[in-house]
Amino acid sequence: IRDSELFDVTQGSFEIRVPTSGELEAQEQISIRNQVENAVVVSLVDEGSMVDTGDVLFKLNDENLLEAIRNAEINVTSAKNDLQNSETILSISEKKRDSEIATKQLAVNLAELALHSWKEGDVIAKRQELDLAVQTAQKDFDRLEKKYASSQTLYEQKFLSKDELDQDEIALLRADAALKKAKLSQNVYEQYTFEKERQQKESDLSQAKGELERATERLESELSQATENVVAKRNHLTKREEQLANKQDQLEKCVATAPAPGMVVYASSLGDRREEDERLRVGRSLWRNQLVMIIPDTDKMIARVKVNEALSGLVQKGQRATVVCDAYPDNVLEGVVHSVGVLARGGGWRDPNRRDYTVEIRILDKQGIVLKPSMRCAAEIYVETVEGVTFVPVHAIRRDGDMTWVWVQQNGGFEQRPVRINRFSETYAEITEGLNVGERVLLRDPSPASVVSTQKAENDS
Repeated sequence: IRDSELFDVTQGSFEIRVPTSGELEAQEQISIRNQVENAVVVSLVDEGSMVDTGDVLFKLNDENLLEAIRNAEINVTSAKNDLQNSETILSISEKKRDSEIATKQLAVNLAELALHSWKEGDVIAKRQELDLAVQTAQKDFDRLEKKYASSQTLYEQKFLSKDELDQDEIALLRADAALKKAKLSQNVYEQYTFEKERQQKESDLSQAKGELERATERLESELSQATENVVAKRNHLTKREEQLANKQDQLEKCVATAPAPGMVVYASSLGDRREEDERLRVGRSLWRNQLVMIIPDTDKMIARVKVNEALSGLVQKGQRATVVCDAYPDNVLEGVVHSVGVLARGGGWRDPNRRDYTVEIRILDKQGIVLKPSMRCAAEIYVETVEGVTFVPVHAIRRDGDMTWVWVQQNGGFEQRPVRINRFSETYAEITEGLNVGERVLLRDPSPASVVSTQKAENDS
């Protein structure tokens, strides 16, 4: 047995550290996506280049867009002309409506005035005229009737001749006829002429009002159609302008510039797919919203590492950690645990039984070296310092089911001694029961010939 295979049980202190490995990532990064339909790359910045804000990252073929913009401009001009024509027609329709309605309203007003004038003027004057004619004829008849009666008396007394009496009789007959005619005229007016004129005047007014209503409905319908046509043409123009603006915006996006300084990383370099077909290059076609590249903020880097499920309970946010990159093995970078994954991930087909949690370690000081995403690294997470305890190397610990033991050097051989352990690291384990300081434990399994006592033998005895 070599001394290097034995360890003296010690009381003292040791650090609980969780070793792990992974790769670097930027804590913050900007995603650059293609915003153009059917885009083809015509120029491209080299991957790994350091760029400043406003530097050109890539350019896309814009020939189809330029042609589309020219067509869109023609469509906008045509839509503007259509809108102007429809607005002119609307203006004409409004003026036509106002003029024609004013004319129809004037006809209604004149018909109302004519009816009012007839009722308050013509009817009264006519009735007065007819009444005067009846009164005059009546008086004339009464006068001639008295004269005729007097003439008869004078004729009987031989003071008038027969001819004179006949003349008075004829005058009376004429007066009677005139009286009857005057009364007939009055009766005809009241029963026929008045009603005819009243209906005619009221009909003229009703017709004028009907014409006004029909004209108003017709003209409002025409105006409504003209207004709807203007709205449709305006919407059409808006759509054409939006299409033009979209094409112009697409043209601007044919040149992608850096929104912030940083290092260029192609999206095709991320993940596991690195075939030639997938590599970002000049001439490659891009679909809209495709991730083209990222610009990580290399001033804020994290180490994304995996911690085995058995040790994950020891790791908490805020714990101190150190990181060493494979590219800079002499630089030990100080860090702090930034986050601990909520769900464990399997080891895949290579190790289906392995379960790891993702832990992010934020690097506090880069020490002036250039760190890049995807750099491989190793890390140690400092869980705690165990002080004033009895401990042995974890290589000395053996387990079988619920039983935990060590091989203790005794009587020229090794005995199997059950122990109880508490806290442990990847290197040492705290022993709370079963060992004394100064005893020596074997760091491997002993040969069968050197075993002097086993727990099973003692139980059997």
